[in-house]
Amino acid sequence: MRKIGIVLVSLCVFSAFAPAQDRSSWEAYVGYQYTYSDYGPIQDASNAIANAYSETVNVDHKFSMTGGNGEFQKNVKHRWAAVLDIGGMYTTQNVDLSRYFQLLGYIPSSATQVSNFTPIVYTITGGPQLDVWKRGQLRVFARAFGGASRSVLSMDTTTRQALSFLAPKFKTTTTDPAVIAGGGAQYPVPFMKHLFFRGTADFVHPFSSGSQQNYLRITGGIVINKLGKPY
Repeated sequence: MRKIGIVLVSLCVFSAFAPAQDRSSWEAYVGYQYTYSDYGPIQDASNAIANAYSETVNVDHKFSMTGGNGEFQKNVKHRWAAVLDIGGMYTTQNVDLSRYFQLLGYIPSSATQVSNFTPIVYTITGGPQLDVWKRGQLRVFARAFGGASRSVLSMDTTTRQALSFLAPKFKTTTTDPAVIAGGGAQYPVPFMKHLFFRGTADFVHPFSSGSQQNYLRITGGIVINKLGKPY
């Protein structure tokens, strides 16, 4: 058993220091997504309620969202790739709209009730990615994608009833064109020849017909590159 262990360790060490192979024709990535958001639809929904009384409300629209991110990558030659990027993120935000629930008679004049909003945002984009710098097995890349963003704004039952009554035409789900620009880096997982750590930072901008939406997205996860034939 001791000899077998020595052999296995030796093979792992050798593979870690072996010359890097050319990348495969396909790669796949999955990871965690953290986003700093400038998200306007909560402000829009709150104002849709307040506007019925000729008022407006101020809502914090800058907050963080979390989620997941996946990519399929078709490598072209040794520097270029075509990437399909799919992401999703969500959070919960509380807004005090008690005044309007009181005016509607939903709650007593002395009572308070906080509205609970849950924004969920999906993105599906694609485009070119270019390796701009290499050192050993470290790769640094830049990319620019185009596609679509879908925003779904959910809320508690009382707020939904108020919104439906006061602004029945207000849309809580929108789909807009979107662009993503950014870059990242990846490096092999020790002793795992075909696995890589990848981190990225991207700016996401949907061309929304309502309030402005902007996101600074940071992701981290694992790439597998043993897909397809190597170059």
